[in-house]
Amino acid sequence: MKMNHLFIAAIMLIAMAAGSNVNAQTTKNISFLTDVKTMEKAIALSEPSDAINSRAKRDFRRSYPDVDDAQWYAFKDGFAAKFNDNGSEHMVTYNRIGDWQYTISNYDEKKLDENVRALVKSTYYDYTITLVQEITLHNQTIYVIHMQDATTWKTLKVADGEMSILEDFNKK
Repeated sequence: MKMNHLFIAAIMLIAMAAGSNVNAQTTKNISFLTDVKTMEKAIALSEPSDAINSRAKRDFRRSYPDVDDAQWYAFKDGFAAKFNDNGSEHMVTYNRIGDWQYTISNYDEKKLDENVRALVKSTYYDYTITLVQEITLHNQTIYVIHMQDATTWKTLKVADGEMSILEDFNKK
């Protein structure tokens, strides 16, 4: 639980540094999702960098030996490597001294863990899953699942076998 708070605090600091705002009406406060989106936007707007911590690069090569085309980015609090692998987009982040922080992987429903998919589809069987964001943080995996039906868009968070709604929009 303490690591969740550290993760959220780190993302919030990066989000504040980026100065981005997300304007949307939701049924709940969704700072967790907003901060992940802000982080991805900040990295997308930054320039690729060659001044990357060697410890981070060493860890990346050890963790992803088959990836040759990673694009590295430097930002205020650390570094990120983005790459594509087997149809999935990945972003691996490190702090300033090169310690791994978390990984975000984006993919479609077909690659979603079957137990997580069964949990989601047992409640939202008429919805189509449009995007899965898998966030790995130390010993925890959090799934942010974007889905829709004919009248609504929903974003769910699945962690430790528990499912909660992060966003719920009506289509107009």
